[in-house]
Amino acid sequence: MKKPELKIFPWAPLAVLLVSMLGCHPAALIVPSYLQNVGVSLFENKTSYFGLDTLFTKATIRQFQQDGRLPLVDSDKADLVVKAVIREYIQEPQMYDPKTNYVLQYRLSVVYDLAAVDEQEKKSFVEDTGRVHSIYFYTPQYTGAPSETMDQAVSQLADDTAYTIVRKVLEGY
Repeated sequence: MKKPELKIFPWAPLAVLLVSMLGCHPAALIVPSYLQNVGVSLFENKTSYFGLDTLFTKATIRQFQQDGRLPLVDSDKADLVVKAVIREYIQEPQMYDPKTNYVLQYRLSVVYDLAAVDEQEKKSFVEDTGRVHSIYFYTPQYTGAPSETMDQAVSQLADDTAYTIVRKVLEGY
């Protein structure tokens, strides 16, 4: 007895891919159409933690580049300029080892003020003050989860905050 053959049309995988992508699209921009590019000013660091200004500025620039919906230019030539002031850096222990009293988990937070300024209209496009962003991370003393160094965690905090800033500026949330 001969087994029936399953015939697949050569274009079938492409059709499945196209149909599955119909619902995928980036969120709508809230930026007016006359704003053609964006620039990021060096963030201001009002904390005692050295280097947060450059770390958060670079992370925000990378996020705008990865997003790609608005071209990135120097802030002095941009139609829309993103500015931020880092007001506080908070490092809070969350969990301790009961035997050694080592900190096993921290919560890192930054409190910042964000402004996106429309340079053509000379007015604030987005303004958000006292915004808080936090991450949790495990120290190397904790054996139950992947651990990070403090520098790695601060870098992760900068990347997460930058992602939030780009979404706030471009999409409104």
